[in-house]
Amino acid sequence: MKVGLILRGKYRRSDVELMKKHFDVKSFELPENLPDLIENPDEYLKIPKEFFDVDIIISYATHPDLNLELIKLAEKYNVKLVIFSGGAKAGSYKQLKEEGKKRNVTVIWEEICCATPALKDDKYNEFFSLFGVPEFEIEVENGKIKDVRVKKSAFCGATYFVAKNIKGLSVEEAPSKAGYYTQIYPCMASRGMNGGIHRAARVHKRAVEKALEKVGYKC
Repeated sequence: MKVGLILRGKYRRSDVELMKKHFDVKSFELPENLPDLIENPDEYLKIPKEFFDVDIIISYATHPDLNLELIKLAEKYNVKLVIFSGGAKAGSYKQLKEEGKKRNVTVIWEEICCATPALKDDKYNEFFSLFGVPEFEIEVENGKIKDVRVKKSAFCGATYFVAKNIKGLSVEEAPSKAGYYTQIYPCMASRGMNGGIHRAARVHKRAVEKALEKVGYKC
């Protein structure tokens, strides 16, 4: 499977390296500093034609004007799935979805990458079996986490960081610590009282709880 990532500045390099372990990955980097309003998106999206020889495009542009233009480019080059991360900063969910529908491009819009839903389409099973809402497989011995295997990871790799750090913890403390380690990982989710980072923490906490429940521990 081939995956194309639109980056912005120095951010999300970890996503590229992680996905390269599984797929053929191409990336295109935008400037970190962009004007709020871009009247001519093609001035910034000077993307080589070869980039679009992919099955999926994931955009971290976090810019409404560029993301709308990206859907048009996806249509032009016959890329049928575009995933936008960044929530409201990526653009209006309704507008992006409508543009995708008009151009026969499936659009997935999410604030945080670890909440990206799996698309029920056999063409993309390989990708969504490895990336999206995190899943763990946990081995317990004497009430402590003996081993953790990541079955499915957030795009950014936070799931692997959580898995590494909850080994050796008690089954009682592991879920809450999973949330804590998610928040100290260099995640790009928004901070603050209502920031996406708290949702990311809850997503990983619940993933650990589910894994423990599968081996007989009630959380």
